[in-house]
Amino acid sequence: MNKSLENSVFSSQPPYLILGGGRVTEEYYLPALRRLGLLGFTQVADLTEKSLTSLRQTFPEANYWCCDHGSALERMRESGLEGPARVVVTLPNALHVQASHQALEAGHHVLCEKPVSLKVAECKLLRELSQQTGMAMRVAMSRRYLPNLLLAKQIVQSGELGTIKRVEIQDCGQFLWRPKTFSFFAQESGGVLADMGVHYLDYLDYILGPLTPLNYWDDFQGGVESSLKYQLSAGEVRISMELSRLDGSANYLIIEGERGQLRVNKACEDTVFLTPLGQPTRRVKIDYPFVESAWPLNFSGSFTQMLADFEAVVGGESRPIADIADAERVTSLIEWAYGERSLESPRLPQPDLASAPPRKIVVTGASGFIGGHLLDRLHGLSTLPIRTAVRSPASCANLCRYPIELCPTDLLDPEQTRRLVAGAQVVYHLAYGKETGTGSEITVKGTRNLIEAAIAAGVEAVVVLSTMYVFGFPETGKPVDESFPYRPYGGEYGQTKATMEKWLLNRAKSSGKTRIVVLNPTCVYGPRGGAYTTMPVNLAREGGFCWVSDGQGYGNYIYVENLVDAMLAAATVPEAHGERFIVNDGYVTWRDMLAPLLAPLAVDLPSYSPRALADLPRSGGPFRLQDLLSAILGCREVRDVAKRSGLVRQVLDLGRKSGHIPNNSPTGGEPVSASEQYPPEWLGDLYGPAQVVFSSAKAAQVLKWTPRYDLAAGQARTVDWLYQNGYYNTER
Repeated sequence: MNKSLENSVFSSQPPYLILGGGRVTEEYYLPALRRLGLLGFTQVADLTEKSLTSLRQTFPEANYWCCDHGSALERMRESGLEGPARVVVTLPNALHVQASHQALEAGHHVLCEKPVSLKVAECKLLRELSQQTGMAMRVAMSRRYLPNLLLAKQIVQSGELGTIKRVEIQDCGQFLWRPKTFSFFAQESGGVLADMGVHYLDYLDYILGPLTPLNYWDDFQGGVESSLKYQLSAGEVRISMELSRLDGSANYLIIEGERGQLRVNKACEDTVFLTPLGQPTRRVKIDYPFVESAWPLNFSGSFTQMLADFEAVVGGESRPIADIADAERVTSLIEWAYGERSLESPRLPQPDLASAPPRKIVVTGASGFIGGHLLDRLHGLSTLPIRTAVRSPASCANLCRYPIELCPTDLLDPEQTRRLVAGAQVVYHLAYGKETGTGSEITVKGTRNLIEAAIAAGVEAVVVLSTMYVFGFPETGKPVDESFPYRPYGGEYGQTKATMEKWLLNRAKSSGKTRIVVLNPTCVYGPRGGAYTTMPVNLAREGGFCWVSDGQGYGNYIYVENLVDAMLAAATVPEAHGERFIVNDGYVTWRDMLAPLLAPLAVDLPSYSPRALADLPRSGGPFRLQDLLSAILGCREVRDVAKRSGLVRQVLDLGRKSGHIPNNSPTGGEPVSASEQYPPEWLGDLYGPAQVVFSSAKAAQVLKWTPRYDLAAGQARTVDWLYQNGYYNTER
């Protein structure tokens, strides 16, 4: 049935009206309604035709209105529908209360996405309205229905663990959700507590009883939090919860009782791990958690069962779907937590810069490793306005901790780029091309668009981040400095950076009052780093790392905070205009640089010559999709390169749809044993035997820049961060 309500009233089945055509509607609600045979009775309303177009293509059985939620409810009334509809509210969080209130008043049953509200008083208002109208009001706590959590509830309530003593929750890792709009990160939506924490709070309240908050901390800096630690209790049960959209490697729930322990791994959606006291751990799998055995045993199946229960509740039956009273209790825990936090947080000691930071700042590439550290420093220096270029809401998990302006920008679009730099005094340009087919164009043409827009807008200074790779690794007996010719290394990445640099330095000759400065950092490491921080650790613990030529090649390194110092200095020194600067803390062997980061793993690492490394057999056993996804997702640098392949992007999409993309470690999934993993050949390129030294003498002379953290200090801070975020799978 593909007709509008105006032309056909759904007489055999009251219709579903979904308010909001976002990601959760596309990935979960519409597939669930299709399984239930209700998609032909479903109307979807959304403000943007773009969202509806993609839904029409995938779910042609449903019906669609391009309008706001109020208009959709009015059109439902005008259709002459007899009896209540089922209204599913999947709008941005700030509209949940308003839309639910209007739907209840109009005489419809409501299923609202979580969180219904961040205010207890608003939940109470909806509860009372539901009672007054006689309309059901339920909350989409869909994780109650996850097969592994259903099984965990059965085991706890069976008494097999005895009296429950302790609960530990770790849900930390890369932000993999792909919201369609930036409203997902709006202040009124809340952060990771309101997004993921609400599920865990609801589940524990559901199986253990009312919770009492004890202590709370998060990384809120005026926007929405991305990481938090929360301690609570349920009677005598002590609960610790740690969540992060940014860092970490742990994704599990542990329930410990007097007779044993139960572990739920987030990636194993139909299995739990039970360890009775004094006995070995065994896997326990749930077979039929849903009313239909054909429904998938994953999150998608959970939505299907939740909707089936909602339909049953509307019909007068009692089902375990969360109600508004449940939401009211959980909201009180969120409201208390947000009331406990403070903007005060420890700050790094600031360098002695030549002058105060600029009044208005624009940053491109702020969502990356280096950009995140720069943004944190800029925010810490003062409350100056900061604007960041963003391509997608999916990359905003770190940015949205701050009260900054997000400016959707495609650097290949001159008009969007002009809007980005309007009113700016300084621009820090860290973005470079990573997209398939357009990577080189974004690095080169996108930079040109940015510079031309900055010059036209009268920007005082533009600091552009390049790379030491533009110099290559020349065989020379003296340190490489800025006088060396271009010999790009690293394929397209190095070549496009060199092309960009040449144009920049030439354009600086005629840029008028706009200063242009280029920085060439060496190997950047530090907290949240990839190629020189987390990647060797991930590879080593999976048996996939080795020393190349006994690790005696030279690693020219720079700690990320030292690089940020150089960027800030470059923006304030007039003499830096039209120049490029190598910024390098120093050099040591790769063994000396990486061994302290690898030491906590206590693993023996082999050594191969480049030729022997290239000749290693790499059968690795039968192909597993999970292994490929793990390798791609394990490191941002590798991921950025791999995603230039259309085939790889198809594999990633397949992994998301099939549920194979794992979330329980930085590399995903369970570690591959050393016998199955061989060191990749490209280690010889990244940590190779070349003994080339880079000089930062020019940066010291002109920028007055010297490393604030020496190697030992940088390594110690990095190791602390790796411990804190579970990369060693052990505590200090």
